[in-house]
Formats: sequence, structure tokens, C-alpha cells
Amino acid sequence: MVCAEVGYAVRRALDLISEHPGVRAVGAAELDEASSIVTVEVTFAVNLPSEWRGRGESPSGVRLREEVRFGFPGGFPLDPLELSLREDFSRNLPHMQPWLVDGRPAPCIYDGELAELLQREGMAGILNQTAVWLERAALGTLIDPDQGWEPVRRDSFRHVVVADADLLRGLVDRRGGHRFLQMAYLRWSGIDGSPVVHGQIGSVRPAVNRRSVGGLFGEGGDGGEPPLWRGNSLALVVWPGKHPSGEPVINDTYLPETVQDVDGLRQRAALYGCRKELDAGLNWLRTCMSAWRPSGPYTMAVILLARRPFAVIGSSNPIELCPYVMEVAPPRLLPDGETSPVRAAAHRTTISRDLLARMAGLDAGTEAPPWTLVGAGSLGSKVALHLARAGRGPSTIIDRSAMAPHNAARHALVPPAGELQIFWNDAKARMLAQALQGLDQAATPIAEDAVRMLVSGKHARDAWSRKSWAVVNATASPVVREAFAASDAVPARVVETSLFAGGRVGIVTVEGPDRNPSTTDLMAEFYALVGEQPGLASIVFDRDASVSRQETGQGCGSLTMTMSDGRLSLFAAAMSEDLLVRQRQGLPGEDGELLIGRLSEDGLGLTWRAHRVSPSIVVPTRNGEAWKVHVHPRALTKMQDDVSRWPDVETGGVLMGRLSEVSRVAHVVDAIEAPADSRRARDEFVLGTEGLQQRMREYSETVGWSLYCLGTWHSHLSPGGPSAKDRATARAVALARLTPSIFLITTPTGFHALAAGTSPDDQG
Repeated sequence: MVCAEVGYAVRRALDLISEHPGVRAVGAAELDEASSIVTVEVTFAVNLPSEWRGRGESPSGVRLREEVRFGFPGGFPLDPLELSLREDFSRNLPHMQPWLVDGRPAPCIYDGELAELLQREGMAGILNQTAVWLERAALGTLIDPDQGWEPVRRDSFRHVVVADADLLRGLVDRRGGHRFLQMAYLRWSGIDGSPVVHGQIGSVRPAVNRRSVGGLFGEGGDGGEPPLWRGNSLALVVWPGKHPSGEPVINDTYLPETVQDVDGLRQRAALYGCRKELDAGLNWLRTCMSAWRPSGPYTMAVILLARRPFAVIGSSNPIELCPYVMEVAPPRLLPDGETSPVRAAAHRTTISRDLLARMAGLDAGTEAPPWTLVGAGSLGSKVALHLARAGRGPSTIIDRSAMAPHNAARHALVPPAGELQIFWNDAKARMLAQALQGLDQAATPIAEDAVRMLVSGKHARDAWSRKSWAVVNATASPVVREAFAASDAVPARVVETSLFAGGRVGIVTVEGPDRNPSTTDLMAEFYALVGEQPGLASIVFDRDASVSRQETGQGCGSLTMTMSDGRLSLFAAAMSEDLLVRQRQGLPGEDGELLIGRLSEDGLGLTWRAHRVSPSIVVPTRNGEAWKVHVHPRALTKMQDDVSRWPDVETGGVLMGRLSEVSRVAHVVDAIEAPADSRRARDEFVLGTEGLQQRMREYSETVGWSLYCLGTWHSHLSPGGPSAKDRATARAVALARLTPSIFLITTPTGFHALAAGTSPDDQG
């Protein structure tokens, strides 16, 4: 009996069927007590063209009235219903299932599970798709040349053959032929006791002859429950040639997969025009095995390559892959001759860059740009794997550190199971590069200190080149950042990804062309932008949310930022998406860019805001060592505005920013207006003091002292450089201040700069 719940669901479905405009009749529901399946015959009206109505059917055999059997299982509506056509309905149509339902052909009305369609669109969706399928079957439009050739449905087969489709299609030529490829496989017994095979075809083309064949086949048990056998064997790939006229053999006949034995395989090969090639391959393998002692059987794959009239759906190639698995054994090859079982298999493409790119919605034909990842820790590893899963992983990975147990808290890699995890201690760069190999991507690991590399130039040729798309710094190390900014040997632009405040704020900085603005310019700009937003500043400069030392063992610790893996992953995913977009669209053409992301109050989402940053004006100092002043756009605008307000006299103010001792750069990020007691004249500017100390202190406190007073600026009305008085002032300040002070002079023709306190020799 059918339970009341299921009975109600079926009755409701029958009511909906009877009301559908495409349905002309609904038969009586019948219950199969053994299977608990309720079946009903539903008659659809097929809209045939007028010229076919007279004879009552289309040239493809679809009638004006078609009966479709609906089978409702006991678990309906969670379990999918079964659709089947009349027994004599032609199976030589596309979108036909490879199986029969009680001897009746089964249409494939939907690219997916019917249960999914039912839950998504209801019974109306099932009925609509069935009506459309019947009409297209009648008109012969189930295959649309613009969409591509519909391959034989193979996704329901229990046997699977993994192979590189492009590799196999690349074997095809106009002459026809066969090729043996190396194959590995796993075999086990299914629930019903019949064998299940999962094989993978490689790219190796082994020599197949009497002497070598014995080493090409082998199988051994791996134990377990159910028992698992692992073996090595061959795959025989065959393809059609050409007609005597010279035209290539093309098969435009659609047939569902019905091959069950060797005889059926030969017939299918004949249909595809490659029977001669299949026979040649099997006969040669039998010859090679004829002197081999009895053993096996072994599982072998056969791939028939059918040439279709137009490209197969999902590719730009007309070659359709039709894989099978069969058992062979020496010395006869075929244990039961022509009745030896042959089982159709589903094809799965190998993991490749193109597959990953396609799954990520990218153009699979586009070459992945080479780029370098510096920092293979928690954030860097996640960014690398996100991009690698889109076929765009790094080509070089640099990290001096080795993996440690505490890294398992947030690292993208997962330690192996077991009590002894002694292999979880190799260099992060090597371990991450090994993981990328599984995604068909090779990365050069460099387990070196990036700072020392930048200073010494060691490994530079392996680390980056002029062809590099970018160098992504994911270390969050100020030392590494400064080293990159100071190095003139890095030909690629530096992109930095970093997190702040326990993972509540994240940034992506992108250097401009010719590395201006530089990575340190952008970080100084970040501090200034944060200072303009009090709510953000209170988060970023919260000392309690910054890095802290975490105990990772007795007497051992790590300076890190504590946060959950999920929070870090939120930022890593967004940063990775940003990098993918930049790889497709290119880096900014004129400016640098600063992207600031902020965690939502509920911790579930992110809000990002992009800031374009124009190049800095680089002003070399006119005295002492080779210090440079980078005048940022914000500071430049304020100085220009002040000069415009005082066009007939000298004016000036205070420079705010930060010093980079490594690169010897003073980053002038902002300017504070001169106090009211300042004196301006045509040949002199004297900076006042009224309230100045307090304003500078308040400014620096707002940005957590990441920006501070660098010195002063003033204008000259004439194009000349620093005056004797300017130089004397610089010398006086150098005697009274331990840190360098910058004196910036703006003139009608540009900037001049003096540095005080940079070296003992800067007093002249």
C-alpha cells in the first residue's frame, strides 16, 4: 500500500497533470504492490505542422498524440518520478536516456535531476519540459547546431574514465588509426556485487609489443571493506579516417548507449567509421599476449572517437568521446570471445588549468599570467589556492618559514591524520607548491628570506622577471614592505594584501606604473585615509586588536593576530576575487589603488571601498645623503591651495607623514596650515607657534602616531632653490633633532628639498 502522505502527493500531481493545457487525457493510476510505484499514462497533444497532421506523425516518428508513462515512486515527491515513452518510440534521437524503463525508452527532458526540477518549478515544470521535448523531437530540433552536438548521455554510468579530452582529440587525424595509452584503475564490487571501475588515462604512450606487454598489466588488492583492487593497464583509443573520396568520415546518427559486449562494441565502431582501427588495435594486443602465461583478468579501457557534423557541446571540436571498460586476459585477450562483457563508462576530464578556469567562469583559452607570491602563511596560502582553483595560481612562492602545528588553525593546507604528523614541518613554500601540483599548476618554491633576497639579489632570476604580472606580498611584514620599496631590482608592480585589527579591516594596495605610488606610499596613504574616518581609526589603531604573542609550545610563541579561520577566509576570498579581476582587466593604467575592506557589525559580510592614488612627486634632497621626498597628492593640493591664497608673499606650513629609513624616503602625506601668528613677506616666511604643538599632537594621535611631523614647507616667489637662510635653518634643526627633518620649498617651477639630520655630512 502507498502511505497516506505519498498518496496525497500523487493525487495532487495527477490533478495538476489533468489541468495542463498540453495534456489531452490522463489514464487510470495503477499501483505496483512490489515496487510501490504508481504509474499513469498521460496523453500529450503534439503540435505537428499541417503537412504532417494528415498522416498523424512526423518524419522522426513522433505522433500527433503521444502517451508518456509517469511513474511515481513511494518516496515521491522527494524521490524523482520516471518518464517513459511507448515501447516502439525511436531511440535514435538526442536527449534520450541510455536505459529502458520496463522496455520503454526514457526521454531526457532536463539537464539534471528531475527531483531538482520538481522542487524548483513544481509539476508544471515537468509537464512543460515534457511537452517541449516531444515537440522538438517531432521537428528534429533536439540538437541545435548553434548550441552544438548533444553527446550521448553517460552521466548515469557507474564506471568512470578520467582522461584529458583535448589530448585524446589531438590524436585524431584524417588517416584514421589507434593508439595505446597508459592507464591506472581502481576496481571494487558494487552493492549488487557487480564490478565498479574508476580508471584514469595518462599521456604516456608505452611501447606495446611481445616483450613489454607483460609489464604493462598488473593488479593487486589494497584490502579494506569492500575489497579494493588497484591495477595498471592500457587504454585503446581509436578514431575514423576518410572515405575513398578523401572526405573525412562523419557520423550524424544519434544512438543511445546500448553496447554490452565486444560484438556490440565492434558494431558501434562500424557506425562511427572506425571498425577497422578497433580491430587492428585488439588484434595487435592479442598477438602480443599470445605467448604470455594465463593471468588476470585485467581491466582495460577502449575509447571510440566519433567525428560529428559540428562541434560537441562544451567544446569547439566535433570529436565525441565514447569510453568503455572491459576485461582482458592472456593469452586469448577476450575471455569469452565476442560475448565478453563491455561496459559503457562516463567520461570525466582530468584536473587542468583549463577545466578550473572554465569552472570559475574564465576564458579557458587565455594564458595564465606569471606572478609571484611572497608569504605562504594563512592569508597567502588561501589567496594562492583560490586563484589556483581558477587556473591562475602563482608561478613562484617565496617564504622562509617552515610549517608548525599552530599553523593548522588558519592555513589553507590541512595536516595529515594520525598521531605522528612529522611531515607537517616542511617549508611552507614547498608544501604549498606541492598542493598546487594537484591542481595542474607548477610553482617554483623558494624557501628564503624575501628581505635578504631583495638586498643580495640572490634567486632574483627565479623570483620575478619583466614578464611577471605582479608580486603579491601577503606577509603583513613592515620589513618586507620596506625592502620592496627600497629595491630597484623588482621589475613588476607590488600588490600587498594585509589584515588589521583582528581581521576587522583588510587592505589591498596596488602600485602604480613604474612603481609610483610605491607600496610604502600606499601604506602611508592608508593611514591618512583611516585618520579621516574616526570610526575606522578607532578599529585600526586599537592596540588590543593588534598582533600579540601567542603561546605555541612551552617556551615558544608566535607573534600573530588572533582571529577565526572563517573571518580570515572572508577577506582572502574577496582579495582573491579582486586579483582575478585585475588579471583579466589589467592593473591601473595611470595611478595606484588602495582597496579598504571592513567587516560588518554582525561579522558576516564585508564592505569595500576603492581609492585611486595618483603618483607622488619625487623630490631629491639638495644636501647630505641621497634622501628623497615623496609628495603625496593630498599634501600637494593643500600646499598649492595655500600658495594660491598668498600669491604675493611667501607662505608655508608643517609637513605630516612618515620616514622610511630603509629606502631613505620621506613620505609627505599631509600638510597642516601655518598658525595665525606666522609672518609672511615677499622674501621670507616665519612659521608661528600658536597652538601648533597641540594640532600636530592631535593629528598624530588620530592616526595612532603612524604619521607625524616631518618638517616644514614654504614657498618662494622666484624659481630659485634654497636660500642661505634655508640652509642655515636646516643646519640649526639638525643640531637639535635626532630624527631627520625635511624642508620643502615650492617654487613656480617645482620643488626643492633639504634634509636635516640625515648624516654628519649634511651640514654643508
